[in-house]
Amino acid sequence: MKTLVPAVALCLLAAPVSGAPPVGTLKVFVKAAEVKERKNVDDATKKALKEKKDAAKEARKALEKQLKEKHGKKEEAWPPDVQDQLFEAREEEAIARADYEYRKIDPKGLKDSVEDVLESLRGKGLAGVKERVGVVGSAGEADLVVEIMARRGEKTLPTQFKADTCYLLFTLGPGGEVKQERFAKIPANYRYRSWKFAAWKLRSPKPDEPWFYFESSNGGGNEVGCHGAAANAASAVIDKFVEDNYATLKGR
Repeated sequence: MKTLVPAVALCLLAAPVSGAPPVGTLKVFVKAAEVKERKNVDDATKKALKEKKDAAKEARKALEKQLKEKHGKKEEAWPPDVQDQLFEAREEEAIARADYEYRKIDPKGLKDSVEDVLESLRGKGLAGVKERVGVVGSAGEADLVVEIMARRGEKTLPTQFKADTCYLLFTLGPGGEVKQERFAKIPANYRYRSWKFAAWKLRSPKPDEPWFYFESSNGGGNEVGCHGAAANAASAVIDKFVEDNYATLKGR
């Protein structure tokens, strides 16, 4: 069960495409998490989420200090299992931060972001044509399922009418055409690596949550098309994920 939103039922928002995707692509289904609108949270819930976020941050800082004192400042020289300890602490901090920052939920906004991601995957926007991605209309026929979990916007200046920095939270996991054990072969330390778009991984798959969490952003500073630009960055993550992991997922 995903912890960032209360429900994860299917919401079939991806329009089917005609014909099968070309050989060499992975089939991707994009959907929105089915959630109830939550404009605000009560003070007690907000406080609890903040305390969880702050506790995760302090736990990560304490562990990082402890490990550096014992193993030295160069993390890349640490034993792999020690690196994994800090890696997991950083991911837990990232998820706790996301729980707090995405506490407001707008179902319509999620549906809009699904359409934005789909348009970008089909070639619209600055991310260009995604030759490695074929959009399909159901999770069962997909190799990968992308679920839009939440989105949010921030105003750099309080005098602004609209947000100029937008963020999109989404997961990426196996569809019906990829067995879970094959998806699990993707390294836990997988990262999205590109300077072109503002996006990053929050957490790797867990036994009870076998999917990656990612966050993308428009990069800030522009009110026009703010959420669309964050979705465009998300499509770049999906495309790069396919490029990096195609052989693993297809057994080649």
